[in-house]
Amino acid sequence: MRIKNCIIFFTVILIFFNGLIASAQESKPENESSQASGTGVEKKETVQTDEKNTPFFKSILQDEGKILTSPLRMKGKDFLVWGGVGLITGILIANDESIFRKFRDYRDDHKWVKDFSPQITKLGLGEWNLGIAGSFYLGGLLLKDKKAKETARLILMTFVHTGIVVQIGKHLAGRQRPSWDAGNDHWAGPSGFFKRYESGKLSQYDAFPSGHTITIFGTATVIAEMYKDTVWVPILSYSLASLCGLSRITEETHWLSDVFVGGVLGYAIGKYIVKKRNRLGKSRLNITPVASFHHVGLGVQYVF
Repeated sequence: MRIKNCIIFFTVILIFFNGLIASAQESKPENESSQASGTGVEKKETVQTDEKNTPFFKSILQDEGKILTSPLRMKGKDFLVWGGVGLITGILIANDESIFRKFRDYRDDHKWVKDFSPQITKLGLGEWNLGIAGSFYLGGLLLKDKKAKETARLILMTFVHTGIVVQIGKHLAGRQRPSWDAGNDHWAGPSGFFKRYESGKLSQYDAFPSGHTITIFGTATVIAEMYKDTVWVPILSYSLASLCGLSRITEETHWLSDVFVGGVLGYAIGKYIVKKRNRLGKSRLNITPVASFHHVGLGVQYVF
């Protein structure tokens, strides 16, 4: 059974994960131009500017095509990255059942986990992430903050891509959730595509990778990248995303390997979208959220 699990795992990851990591590193910042002649550099910068200003739905189609075909453009270093992540995930898969039982026992022994887990897990819901995007956009309108509005746009784009990728992965892997069959791991493989639509089994073969985790990590990555100059923003973003991911185990809906792969995929997609589609350059005026033990508010920074 373990050999079968590993074969399924490596097949799915080879198709989706490694290519996404490569995609996240394909887009170069606009100021990274070659040492070619003036004409050549101007042409390259024009192409990049046009690409970042592509209409929303056209961007979605272009980027999804590149994401899904990115394994064809893998390079040597991508295999190195994939090998490390693949090794970690393989180890997690081999130990998922025992890890799940330890998480479950810890939850049952600690009331605060029982109370906290159902709440933090909501961060991975689609409506919550759309709400986060909406909040950034509304704040941008009220405060006339272009960065906040652009963050909302990038979150929405990332949300679409993570949703497509995770559903393809779930249908191909057909992994059983730990809440079924007393926490015993089972992979139906691509045949799970049909089994999951049998009466009452829609969520049974829906574990790999974690949809909540890929969604919230995609959102967290966009926010962290857009506000990385404010130290606490990336820390808070990734901490909340990680807690949401771990709650998927205490809620008995996912194995740790599902969460790990979902997190990495969400990070890779969010990183790719920010690099590829962020229309803002370095702004002299930046408005960012700030918080301390005594107050919360907005910070204004102007670079002379």
